Amino acid sequence: MAVFLAAHWHNGWAVIEINGVLDAATTRELRDFATCVTAQQRHEHLILDLSELTHADADGLDALMSVRALLDQDQGELRLVCPQGRMERLLRSSSAASALPLYPSLDAALSAPRTVSAHRMGGALQ
Repeated sequence: MAVFLAAHWHNGWAVIEINGVLDAATTRELRDFATCVTAQQRHEHLILDLSELTHADADGLDALMSVRALLDQDQGELRLVCPQGRMERLLRSSSAASALPLYPSLDAALSAPRTVSAHRMGGALQ
């Protein structure tokens, strides 16, 4: 399976769109891409848009947590765009849900108040 990654910047946020499958074969690609995007533009605030993610397994969830850990080193913030559906249910049923703030849309993720403490406390401000 494959994963396709694209990045853009919006109002001080780096946004990575993830399309395809996030599993053992593709997790390193996400980690490397996120590292490159955040270093290149010196962004500590990152949104991973999972709207087009079709599948993730335990390795994929671990990769999301690794990206969060990368940002935590610089006291950054990670937000996930995850509309209602299978991926949202998977994330909410995992232990990752308490550590990764989920937003129903990119607009919601961009418009929420920026706060590192909210993300470290385990969730989005809603």
